[in-house]
Amino acid sequence: MMSDPLQSKVAEYSSFITNTLQPKLQLAVNDREETEKEILEYAQLRNKLQLIETQSDGAADAKPINTIIDISHQTIYCNATISNPRTVYVHTGFGFHVEFTIEEAIAFIDKRIMFLQNDVLKHRVEVAMGIAGDVEKAIELLEEFKEADED
Repeated sequence: MMSDPLQSKVAEYSSFITNTLQPKLQLAVNDREETEKEILEYAQLRNKLQLIETQSDGAADAKPINTIIDISHQTIYCNATISNPRTVYVHTGFGFHVEFTIEEAIAFIDKRIMFLQNDVLKHRVEVAMGIAGDVEKAIELLEEFKEADED
């Protein structure tokens, strides 16, 4: 049977794990997944732009393109016509959209993907791993408390 001071420490650490560390870990994992999703979306956009670029072959009088666009986070789509497929608007962050030529957009997207992979994602993975390590250490400490009580 655990002594009162030991029981209170076990309860304190259990509460810390449940109420502090696990929610922090979940937020860190969600942030990492969000960044991975953003990288994937930019890669898909780059692939579509490269397809448009190869189809137009740099023609000065590019023909309009009929397509289907996502207007509600992959739940609602509508038909659209791109009247000038030589320029596109790309979300650059903080709610800003910039008009680029297709070549400029591809170059921007490549740089954005590199930034997201090498800086943002790397940092978010490190944060998540650090919090996961803290959770493991706290659980090990709880196990040590229980073992000390058994002795």
